[in-house]
Amino acid sequence: MFLIFFAVLAPLHAKENFVLVNDGIMPSKEVEKLEEMGRELYKKSGVAVFVAAASELNSTKPVNLLESIKGGYPDFILLYLSIKPKSVNIFASENAKNLIDIDQILSPLPWRGTIKPLMSPSISKKDSVKYEAAIFNGYADIVDQVAKSKGVELESSIGSGTKESFRFIRLVFYGILLFFLMQYLYKKFSKPGKKIAR
Repeated sequence: MFLIFFAVLAPLHAKENFVLVNDGIMPSKEVEKLEEMGRELYKKSGVAVFVAAASELNSTKPVNLLESIKGGYPDFILLYLSIKPKSVNIFASENAKNLIDIDQILSPLPWRGTIKPLMSPSISKKDSVKYEAAIFNGYADIVDQVAKSKGVELESSIGSGTKESFRFIRLVFYGILLFFLMQYLYKKFSKPGKKIAR
């Protein structure tokens, strides 16, 4: 009788996997941290936040992942990123959509978005580093927003301080770019020309 009870109970304590796809894009330590955040959030809020980092869109399509998720998780969010073609999107169940600001998370503006600005070609880092940072930062933002909406505190959260640091670095970077652009435009359009006759 004890064995039957244990066999039924065991699946309930089975380890959830929130990193559904990782085509060698994220290192193992990063995957472990994402899994930790996902498990704690799911345990405390009932909202499952998944991530898929695919090297090619055709190898792992979001629609296939969503079909497998919907059956077991009424409230879910999926952060999906593919390298070829470069694409990032967030899919969510009806209830979960109201828990996060998808437009903000996916915004290309460096002072607003937490994913796309880090993937910008203007950032002089290897593509692999940019994708790692974008996924980690985006997933953490989603998890923190869900936790805040649900009124729960997460011990595994990377904290707003880290995200604010990312935003500050991006603001400084884009500020420097803007400065050089303004200098270039000033020099280009302020070249001495012919004097206008009076």
